[in-house]
Amino acid sequence: MTDPSTLTLLEGISVAEVRPDVFRAVYPHWWEGDRVFGGFVVAQATAAALRTVDRPEDLHSLHGYFLRPAKPGDASEISVDRVRDGRSFTTRRTSTTVHGKETFVMMASFHAPEEGEEYQLAVADVPRPTELADRIEDDGPFEVIELGPSEQSPDGTYASTRRAWIRCGVDLGSDPATHLAAAAYASDMTRAAFRPGSLGSWGEHIDASLDHSVWFHALPDMCSWHLFDLHTVVTGSGRSYMRGSLADEDGALVFSMAQEILIRRIAGATAVHFEDPEHRPTSP
Repeated sequence: MTDPSTLTLLEGISVAEVRPDVFRAVYPHWWEGDRVFGGFVVAQATAAALRTVDRPEDLHSLHGYFLRPAKPGDASEISVDRVRDGRSFTTRRTSTTVHGKETFVMMASFHAPEEGEEYQLAVADVPRPTELADRIEDDGPFEVIELGPSEQSPDGTYASTRRAWIRCGVDLGSDPATHLAAAAYASDMTRAAFRPGSLGSWGEHIDASLDHSVWFHALPDMCSWHLFDLHTVVTGSGRSYMRGSLADEDGALVFSMAQEILIRRIAGATAVHFEDPEHRPTSP
């Protein structure tokens, strides 16, 4: 088996068909910790669903639930159920299994192109990547320029809890399925945006994604700069709900995402505080 520590992004988000509509993949071992980054889980399930349709570029939404954690280095088996093949809409259900146990389930929907009214909200007015080239850092296979959260309102809330320019630092080629799988990966690059009360610290919480949804508005080119804008809507009962958007440099929305995360304080843990809230560990 391939050494999980040497897998590239393309290998990590790719799947191999082992029998009809059943695929196999391996989770990379890139960071410390005993849980795989959820972005890989979503990306692999997305890649499997895309392999079963004629037009992967028609993907318009995916909705998944994390059932059990997986470990870096684990091999996953992803089964795809062809729920529907219609004239306008196609639906796929995926089930990811690791060591014989179901770990992630996802629905993916595809919509054939058609004409319709057009409208979108304006994206945040922030400095462009060309103005911030000296602030580029690496976050796994992606280059990131952190802009930090928006100013805190008098009532203690934020319009955005994380804003960052991101782009893939490796060549993804021209296959739309590859860019969609990479976008699915990137949709989970939330860092600490789900903890508005402790954006500038790390190490005193345990967190785990519960569910994850993405709506695609355009076909992404993940090798170009995109603005990832995230904000937490509500925290309580040990959970945090957040939503966000990804837009290209021209301000066109590429996807919207929403996610609920389990969040618990670790008894006796000491937080590591950072001078700037946007500067925190680059591991997930």
